[in-house]
Amino acid sequence: MAKLSKGILGGISGTVGNVVGGRWRGIDYIRSKPTSVRNPKTEAQQAQRMRFKLVMSFLKKSRPFINIGFSNNSRGQTAMNRAMSINVREAITGTYPDLEINSEALTVSAGDLQGASTFAMDLTVAETATITWSNDAASGNAANEDGAMVLLFNPAKQAVVYSLYGASRQDETLQLAVPQSWSGEPVAGFLAFRSEYVAGMSDGIYLGTENAA
Repeated sequence: MAKLSKGILGGISGTVGNVVGGRWRGIDYIRSKPTSVRNPKTEAQQAQRMRFKLVMSFLKKSRPFINIGFSNNSRGQTAMNRAMSINVREAITGTYPDLEINSEALTVSAGDLQGASTFAMDLTVAETATITWSNDAASGNAANEDGAMVLLFNPAKQAVVYSLYGASRQDETLQLAVPQSWSGEPVAGFLAFRSEYVAGMSDGIYLGTENAA
């Protein structure tokens, strides 16, 4: 119920339908009630929330890698926001509520720096991942000194390990420690290169998924 403080021409105090009246610092005012925000939690909404949750969990664990991998983004977004946008759209598979990350479709780096024409990952030695690639410094915009970055993702544990430094393109190999607790579980590998001369990144290269020794 509303009250008229000074007759029909006076201020309104209270609520009439969608109109709210009151007084602030000696001034009478009226305003409409805010439209109620509904959250029906439809299946589509819940599915989208789950996609965001899955991707964000991966990106948070990989933040240092992602920040470099998307450092030359020209779309005015942060590295994390750009990675989120791409991976929510492309890297989730399944039907709600059975959604999961599709490792093969993950994007961990984006850019126009030359990648590698051949590459491989070997997990046959216990607690060790050996990554190899071809040195394509003679073609495109690649250089011998380009830094190699490797990321390993264990989807069963939703865990990652990565190397941001330690090898250059001309080394053609990099070894990365694999947690002992990952033994017997599938591990997805990713390789990317960053320029040491100019701001430049390669697209991430999916190395495949293998069971750790």
